[in-house]
Formats: sequence, C-alpha cells, structure tokens
Amino acid sequence: MELLLLTTLAVTGAMVFIAGFHDVSNAIATAVRTHALTPSIAVVVAAVFNAFGAAAGAALGSTVADWLTLPAGAAGLSVLLSGALTACCWGLLTYWWSLPSSTTHALVSGLVGASAAALLLGREAPLDGVNGQFWITVAIPLLLAPVAAFLLSWVAVAVLGYLDRNEEVRFLSTRNRAALAVGAAVVGLGHGMQTGLRAITVMTAALITAGTVQPGSNSLVGVVAAVALLGAAGSLIGGWRITHTLGYRLARLDPLRAMVTQWVSALLMFGGTAVLDVPVSSSQTVAAGLFGAAANHRSVAINRPLAARIVGVWILTVPACLLLGAVLCLAIDPLVSLAG
Repeated sequence: MELLLLTTLAVTGAMVFIAGFHDVSNAIATAVRTHALTPSIAVVVAAVFNAFGAAAGAALGSTVADWLTLPAGAAGLSVLLSGALTACCWGLLTYWWSLPSSTTHALVSGLVGASAAALLLGREAPLDGVNGQFWITVAIPLLLAPVAAFLLSWVAVAVLGYLDRNEEVRFLSTRNRAALAVGAAVVGLGHGMQTGLRAITVMTAALITAGTVQPGSNSLVGVVAAVALLGAAGSLIGGWRITHTLGYRLARLDPLRAMVTQWVSALLMFGGTAVLDVPVSSSQTVAAGLFGAAANHRSVAINRPLAARIVGVWILTVPACLLLGAVLCLAIDPLVSLAG
C-alpha cells in the first residue's frame, strides 16, 4: 500500500511539473511576442506567481471534489494513479506537438476512464459521484470556458478599440504593454490556482484513501507547498515550443489584443476558482481568447490550419484520455492486487 501511495503522489507531482512548462506559455507568450516583457523576466514572473497561485487556490477553492468518491485502499489509489499518469502522458505528447491542451480535461477524462476499467474488473464503483453533479461542476464549465473567452475577447477588443479611437498610438502601445505585463503575472497566478488545485485535490484524495491522513488535517499544508514548488520549477523551464505557437504562429497580435486575451483569461480563471469553485482550463481560455481578439478585425490574420489543429486536439483529448486511463488502470491491476 505504501509503495502504491508513494507512486501515486510522485506521478501527481510529475503532472504538476509537466503542467508547469506545458502551460507557462499561456502567461508569457503574448507578453514576449509584443515585447511587454523579456523572455527571462516573463518566465520568472510566471513561475513566482504560479507558486503563489497554488497556495491561493487551496485557500479559496475546495480541495475535495464532491463528484470524486473513492473506495478506501489500493482500488481507489489505482484510479488516481491512472488519472494522473494519463495527464502526464497527454501533456508530454501535446507539448511535443507544440499544441496547447488542457491538463484538467486530461486528468478528469483519465479518472473517468480508469473508473470504467475498475468496474470491468468487478470492483466497487470508484467514481460514484460521476452523475449530475459531475456535469454541473466539472464538465460543463470546461466546455463553456473557451466559448466565453472567445466572446468576451471579441467584445472587449471592439469596445476598447472604439473608446481609444482618438488616442495617440504611442500612448496606447505603452499603456497596453504595461497592462499586458501585469496580465502575464495575473494569468500565472490564475493558472497556479486552477492546476494547483486539481493536483492538491488528487494528492489529498490519495492520502485520505490510503488512510494516511484524515480530512482537514494540517499535514496537508505540505501537499500545498510541494505542488507550489513543483509548478514553479516546471514554469522556469519556459515551455518555448507552445510559446512559439501561441505568440508567433497562431495570430498576428498587437498589444491591445494580447492584453485583452490575458485579462479575459485571468478573469475566467479567478471567477472559476474564487467565485464558482469550478475548473477552468488556462490553455483553452488563452487560445480561445486569442481567436476572439483576432477574429473581430479582418486585418488581423489567423493561422486557420493551426487553429483547426488546436481545436482538434481539444476534441481528441477527452476520448483519448478516457481510453488511456482505462488501459493504464487495467495495466497496473497486478500491482494493485499485490498492494491490496
């Protein structure tokens, strides 16, 4: 049991580290592209605020997923391990493809796929909470967030463009770059809140399932600290493959559209964590925000083939990770039997 618990915690930590360099591009890509921040400063800013975000997310959001009902012992740990390992594999694959994808989608899909596999093995249903509450608190927010980011960015660019129509170009450029630099930090904070909270939830569930700690134990402070440090360490790597995609290949950006994208994404992530307590994908909100900010002006070119590939990966994430989570759960079943 101890080995299975340690493996689950280690893989979840690896998921946080991978998400750090996979998703840091959401905070830094537009700021670096428009010269609001230098690459080195942008990475450090994103890493620091990512760490703060993980701690803030644990304080503001719930670290216990009501839809995630696990049986005690090795059977519950196997589902958590499979879900975290699925998110790791999908994150590495999409980073290799240089395409932004949702760690939360991958994690949740992996957990549900592993649950289905556990049922095939004749175990107690590990995810009894995958019901109406799951759709309301997890699935629907993840699906609606990109749509909201697209629409809000489109409207915000239109409104600001109208209000600023008589302002001096140099003044607007300076103002928007300054706001964009701050926005990069805020997006880093929001990403830490969202991704960090998902990892803290998995680690907390693993410790409780194994009987190591009781709900509400102060020892979970160590979990929050570990997630914060691992996320920051991953962010320091930079994630330049996806940064190049978002900042240089997806759309032709100006400081206004880049700034709007960052602040709309930050608003959705903060609202998801602090107000609604629901998951929001930073990768999807930033990319969809870029689509919306660029789409309201015909002179702003969007790389449509690349945009189609990104949306295709988003659609593929759920079925692929459902299948991968199920396969991994079946593959580690012998280990679970030994631990049980």
